[in-house]
Amino acid sequence: TLLRRPDNILSMPLVGETLPGRRPGFVHGDPRQSIPGACAAWEAADGEAPMPWVAGTADFLLAPYPAPGRETESLVGLLGELEPGFPVGLYERDRPLWPNLLVADGTADATARGTHEDGLRVFRSSLRQAGRGRAEAFLVAPAGRLLALFEGRRRAYLRRDRLEPLLNRRHLVTSWEAREAEAAVHASVGTAAPEPLAPAARVLVVMPHFDDEALQCGGAVLDAVASGAEVELLWLTDGRRGISTVSEKESARRRHAEAEEAAARLGVKDWTFLDAPETKLRARGPWTAALRRRLEDFAPDRVHTVWFGDNNLDHFEANRVLMAAWPRGMEQVEVAASGLWQPLPSWNRVLPLTAARAAARAHAIEAHASQVAEVDYLRAGRGLSAFYARGTEAAEAEAFWLLPARDYFAAFRATGMPRRLFL
Repeated sequence: TLLRRPDNILSMPLVGETLPGRRPGFVHGDPRQSIPGACAAWEAADGEAPMPWVAGTADFLLAPYPAPGRETESLVGLLGELEPGFPVGLYERDRPLWPNLLVADGTADATARGTHEDGLRVFRSSLRQAGRGRAEAFLVAPAGRLLALFEGRRRAYLRRDRLEPLLNRRHLVTSWEAREAEAAVHASVGTAAPEPLAPAARVLVVMPHFDDEALQCGGAVLDAVASGAEVELLWLTDGRRGISTVSEKESARRRHAEAEEAAARLGVKDWTFLDAPETKLRARGPWTAALRRRLEDFAPDRVHTVWFGDNNLDHFEANRVLMAAWPRGMEQVEVAASGLWQPLPSWNRVLPLTAARAAARAHAIEAHASQVAEVDYLRAGRGLSAFYARGTEAAEAEAFWLLPARDYFAAFRATGMPRRLFL
């Protein structure tokens, strides 16, 4: 798969005010609680409120992004009955999708932390709309295109419509790969309820950027330190592109200092900077050999990292670096993968956060002051952890896809994603 190399985000959704159609019909549940902004926009534009689907009466199909199994089978059956060009909008209800469109939900509260039900909407707005209100995420495409995507046919990303900005090549290709990554997680995790994250004696955190350690596994690091585990933080890139208002040299200097402060707030005394150029991380580089040596010397029981389906260039490349660096004889070491720019679709380990632990994690995130000034990562982290806390009694939680390194890298290779080429 050939793609031009982006600066950071692999596929950035457009921000719109409404959805296509005047007479939306819905399946798999009333959407008004999940997408109040889109529903209000239809009515404000003299359209009709969403009604239960009746073939021949609606001009737009609405459905939640389906869970694997019967819900997906039901949606695929309906898509097969529609004309290939019929417009369809899938929305986030309780599962993250790979969006090409965001619509504000009409609220302006920038302080709400997010609940189990609206955590994803808080998360989306924090990353894309300067933290205001909540954003509803959609995958909008013709029925034929979505049918090909769910059936695993490559025409889902071929024969793109050059006149339709929502169906740009980058989104079509990455949405295909997102489905492959999602399928790999589901095949591994299954339907069992996630178990609590157990302690580990030696924990190495391998993250692409300064701030990923606090955002993605800050609670786990705090717990590991409190339990007496040996913990080390390792960052792959140098932070040169993280501050848009200063030179690359100054950006790197400030972000190294922020990383050291964040480590101190997490209680970690040992860390390593590999200083690969930010946004240009690749498996071929001296940092890969340096990472291999650190893995061999530290001999971790568990490695925390970002999953290969995350919607960020360096986050994806970090997986190729980690796979290339992984030493022989460490196939059974645990990999605990997490997500930020694209939430995990499911997980088999969960770490509920007490109020005190959530506050301590937020304190570590705030150490990355330059990044919080660029993006509302603090609120994004709260929204995402509220989503991950579904099924627990906690307000916030961290979620992980945990499995032996051998199985993690096998799943990565099976998706075909390591063969992606950036031009």
